[in-house]
Amino acid sequence: MQKMKRNHWVSQAYLRGFAADADTRKKIWRFSKSGGDPELKPIEKVAVKFHLYAPRDATGKRDYSFEQRLSRLEQWFGHPMWHKLCNEMAPLETETMRKFVSLLTAVMYLRNPAEFERAKHMHRQIVDIYSQLPELPTVLEHNGKEYKVDTSKWTEYRDASEDDLKRYWIENVSLAGWLAEKLMKMRWAVVFSETPVFITTDQPVTIVHPDLCFRGLDNPETCILFPLSPTRVLMMDNRHGEPDGHYFPLKTGPASFNMTMWRNASEHMYSHRDTDFVCAEMLEEAERLGYAG
Repeated sequence: MQKMKRNHWVSQAYLRGFAADADTRKKIWRFSKSGGDPELKPIEKVAVKFHLYAPRDATGKRDYSFEQRLSRLEQWFGHPMWHKLCNEMAPLETETMRKFVSLLTAVMYLRNPAEFERAKHMHRQIVDIYSQLPELPTVLEHNGKEYKVDTSKWTEYRDASEDDLKRYWIENVSLAGWLAEKLMKMRWAVVFSETPVFITTDQPVTIVHPDLCFRGLDNPETCILFPLSPTRVLMMDNRHGEPDGHYFPLKTGPASFNMTMWRNASEHMYSHRDTDFVCAEMLEEAERLGYAG
């Protein structure tokens, strides 16, 4: 029961690939955006919240079924295919590999508590907007077509509790297949380093755009970064005129990749090496580019 209530939103099996202690793989360096010193933390105590995936039902009983489903999925991080992807030149173009990695990436992104906060924010916005109307709309027009709107469950939706909203969010994570399908159709490439240099974060799947805003996954300039291991970063984008499924050696230092992932983290950086060294590299790169004040 103690294990069930401690819900990790970044899989421990994934984080062990970035462990600071190569022998036991139990600890990892953690550094906060809020300040303080780098900490060498047990992996079991990072990226974790009590009952994150266990909402209460009407009787007050918690439902641990989704945490169990996630645990089964996380076993894939121990699969030989994942190990090969993290350490070798695994074939990125095969359907099996794409399905395997796309589902892991989609679930990793959607299960993050940042997505739950976004879902709650959207719920508040919808409730605030429609509560001001004299009556609920029964028809929605989109692209010249009209769609009937069922308002019978509006009161239930409007008065949803934290646990109700968590159930809606968990259901959305359970339907991660739609996102996995999108990822499969993108162009894939891996940037690799001969030495371990890349970090990960408490939000490992990073969606970036040149103007620093989310423009949708179909935008031609949208790019997704997912650090697979300290020597591999998976990149997904829509540049279909470029080679697909290729591996590209890291030609400069890792600072630009690490800065991008660190900037998009919710709070914490995780690394196999002391994060003071990681931050020093990023500062040096910022100074070289003229960004440091």
